[in-house]
Amino acid sequence: MPLLRITHQRGALTEAQKARLAEELTSAILIAEVGADTPAGRSLAYVLFDEVDPKTSWYVGGKPDTSPPKGGRFLFDVVFPVGACTQADKTALHETINRIIANTLGVDGSFPNRASDWVIVHEVPNGSWGASGQTIGIREINHVVGGAPGRSEYFESLLAAQARVREAHGFPSEDRRGQAQPEAA
Repeated sequence: MPLLRITHQRGALTEAQKARLAEELTSAILIAEVGADTPAGRSLAYVLFDEVDPKTSWYVGGKPDTSPPKGGRFLFDVVFPVGACTQADKTALHETINRIIANTLGVDGSFPNRASDWVIVHEVPNGSWGASGQTIGIREINHVVGGAPGRSEYFESLLAAQARVREAHGFPSEDRRGQAQPEAA
């Protein structure tokens, strides 16, 4: 259930380029999130394009961006539940998104040529993502979208470590109604 928001400058993309990006990036974000590009995953993978006017809404160095690089500037905001991917997965996603946008635009994607294209991965804390009126996390998402079975070893160990940290440092627990309860002495 990954979400990708692509903020770009007006006129940087044609409709055909948007369609190509949506197709290729959907696969990339699903593989990063759950290790598999499945039909169930595709039905819940969102790619949103936000077009802004570089003269009135995109500032670089405190000034309107009237001289963007060839192909424009892009901000890729990727949203995953915490525990969805390792740092190696994030690094691979950074590389993949860069390659996809450079190929789509027909530009040199090497650094620093596309340094104006940023990919930021946001991880939603466990318990903060909801769908169908239910609170869900990476366990539920991996199951629903048919994620790679081997992914659970990573996210289960990460979630268990987070629980140990909360317990070791006396974070308050919650009862079933979500009410904070004092820790037992």
